[in-house]
Amino acid sequence: MYGEAAGKYPHVFSPLRVKNIIYKNRLCSTTMSTVPTHTHLSSTNYGGIGIYDKALGGVAMIGMMYHGKAGASHYEANGADPFASKYDLDVLRESLSVVKQGGALAAMAVGMGQVYEGVQYSPSGLPFGRPYARPTAPVTEEILYKLLDQAVEKARSAARFGFDALILDISNDSIVDAFMAPGFNLRTDNWGGSYENRFRLAQMIVSRVREAIGPDFVLELRVSATLGVPETYPFEEMLQFLKSVEDQIDIVNLVTGMDEYHDGNVKLCPPIFEPHLLNLERARAIRESCDVLVNISGAIMDVQEAERVLREGAADLVLLGRSLVADPFWPKKVLEGRYGEIRRCIGCLNCFTFASRKDIEPRGVSCTVNPGVLREPEFDMISPAESRKRILVVGGGLAGMEAAAVLAARGHEVELHEAAEELGGQWIIASHAPYRKDYRSLVPWLEYRMRMSGVRVFLNSRVDADRLLRIAPGYVVLATGAEPRKLPLSASRPEVVQGCDVIMDRVRPGQRVVVVGGRYIGMEYGVKLAETGRHVSIIDAGEIAQNTNPRLSGVYRDRLVELGVYMYPNTPLLGFTGDGVDAAHIGSLLHLPCDTVVLAIGTVSVKAPELEDAAARCGAGCRRIGDCRKIGDALYAIREGAELGREL
Repeated sequence: MYGEAAGKYPHVFSPLRVKNIIYKNRLCSTTMSTVPTHTHLSSTNYGGIGIYDKALGGVAMIGMMYHGKAGASHYEANGADPFASKYDLDVLRESLSVVKQGGALAAMAVGMGQVYEGVQYSPSGLPFGRPYARPTAPVTEEILYKLLDQAVEKARSAARFGFDALILDISNDSIVDAFMAPGFNLRTDNWGGSYENRFRLAQMIVSRVREAIGPDFVLELRVSATLGVPETYPFEEMLQFLKSVEDQIDIVNLVTGMDEYHDGNVKLCPPIFEPHLLNLERARAIRESCDVLVNISGAIMDVQEAERVLREGAADLVLLGRSLVADPFWPKKVLEGRYGEIRRCIGCLNCFTFASRKDIEPRGVSCTVNPGVLREPEFDMISPAESRKRILVVGGGLAGMEAAAVLAARGHEVELHEAAEELGGQWIIASHAPYRKDYRSLVPWLEYRMRMSGVRVFLNSRVDADRLLRIAPGYVVLATGAEPRKLPLSASRPEVVQGCDVIMDRVRPGQRVVVVGGRYIGMEYGVKLAETGRHVSIIDAGEIAQNTNPRLSGVYRDRLVELGVYMYPNTPLLGFTGDGVDAAHIGSLLHLPCDTVVLAIGTVSVKAPELEDAAARCGAGCRRIGDCRKIGDALYAIREGAELGREL
C-alpha cells in the first residue's frame, strides 16, 4: 500500500537530504500554534496542537515555537527565551522527545524580540500590528543590538539542545520585517531609507546566527514575500535580499502577509476567499533565482496540491498548517490508502478566532471539523459503550451526523432519519454561498464515517410522535436543526424571499434588492447578488459584520465596497411599502426602493417538543443537540455531536 501511494505521489513521498539530516518526505508542519508545554504531550494549554499526533501522522519535520507563557503576544513571543530556566528546558526536552518517538525531525523557531524591559519598540515608533498593537517607542541603536544579541543567543542554544534544524523567523510581525518595510521604517539614519539600510538588520541577524550555530547546522529562514499591506517592501527587494544571503542559509521558509493586520492576515492564513497555493509563483521565482531550497506555505490543503507544487518545481518542501489541525494523520492516511478517512480543512479560520471562541476552547484554539483539538487524549480513542442501546437520531445535519457516527462506532445500534432528500441540513446552504466551495467536503466525510461505523440512514423520512412510538428506541437524539426566521408581512410590499432560497437558486430576485441583515449570511447574499449585476443595499439594526470573524468579515466588506453595495449599519427595518422598504437611519426615515427584499435575519430552533414527549412515553432517554438546542454554528454542532456520542 505504501508503494502504491508513493508511486501516485512520488514527489511528496521522496526523501530529501539537507546537510546532515534526511527528510523522510517533503511534508513539514508549520510552527502554527505548536507551542511546547507540560500540559500533555499530545497538545498544550496554548495551542500546541498535537505535537505527538503530527509526528505519528507522517510529516517529516515539525516546527516548534515558544511563547514563554500562555497568552503572550506575538511581540512577547519573539522575545521569549525557551532556554531561560530549568522548567523551560524540561518542557523542550519532553516535547523534543515525543517528536523523535513519533518518527519526525524537529526544528526550533526563534526570532528577534520587540520588547525590552517592558517597552515595546519599532523602527520609528509606529505600531505595526493595528489595531491590536500597543504603543511603541522608536528603538535606539543600543536597544536594537541588545535585542539582536538575545536572538543570536537563543539560536546558539537551540542548535546545541538537540534540534535538527533552526528556523530563524524574520517574517510578518517581526521587528526585522518592520525595518525592511518602508511604510513602517521612516528612519533617516543608517537603518532607514535605502534598500541597503532597511535590510541591514536582516543581513546582520542572518550572518550572526549562522556564525553562532556553525556551518553544518541546518538553517531555515522564514520570510514574508510581502506583507500584504501598503507599508510593505516589494517582493523584488525580498528576492534581492535572499540572493545576498543564499550562501548562509539552507532553506527559505516562505509566507506572505502579517498576522495582526486584516489585509495582511488574509495572505498569511488564506481564508476561503483566497486561492489555494497562494505563494506558488513567488516560491518558483525564489527557487529559480537563488541557490537555496524553498519550503512553501499558503493554503496547501491536500496531497494533490502538495504533489503539484513539487512536481512543477516551485518548491522543494511543503508547509502544512491548518490541514494538520483538521487532521494531523492525513499524510499517514494517504500512504495507507485511507483517503475517505481524511478530515479536510474547510478554510473557515475558526482555528485562529481566539477571542471569539473562548466559549468553545478557553485555551485558545478550536477547529470546526476536528472537535478533538487540544483534547486529543480523550478524543483520539473511541471506547466501546458499557451497554448497547438502540438509538434514534432525528435530523441529518452536522450535529446529528457526528453523533450518529460516534455512537455507532462505540457499538450502539443507530439509525438516523432525515426529512429532506439529502444530508447536511443548514450546512448545504452555507456551502453554496460565494467562495465556500471548500465547505462541501464536510458532509461527504461525515457520510463516510456513518457508513463505516454502520449507521442506518433514512432520507425523506420524517419522524413524528406516532412513528417514534412505533420505533420504540432506547434513546432519542434530537438534531432537528433550525429554520429561517420570518417577519410579519403586509399585503402591500415588494417580493420578500428568504436568503437561503437565493443562495440555492430557488428564486430569482429582481434588479433592485434590499438585504435585511448584515452578518455573514447577509454579506454573502449581498456579494452573490451584486456579482450578478444587481443593485444591492444591506441594512442592519446593529453593525455590519457584528460578532463575526474579523479575518473573514473584513474581506466580505471589501468585496461589497468593490461591487458598489450600499451598507447601512444601525438602520432598523420599519416596514414595507409598495415599492420598497422604510428604515430608520441616523434619526431620519430612509426609503429604499426595491423589487425584492432578501431576509438574512438568522434562524430559529426547530424544537419538536412532541418528540420529547413521545420519547418519555416509551421510556427512552432524550437529548437535544445542535441548533435545535441553541442556535450556533458548525463548530458548536459538531462539538456537541462528538461529546454526546462519547457520553452515552
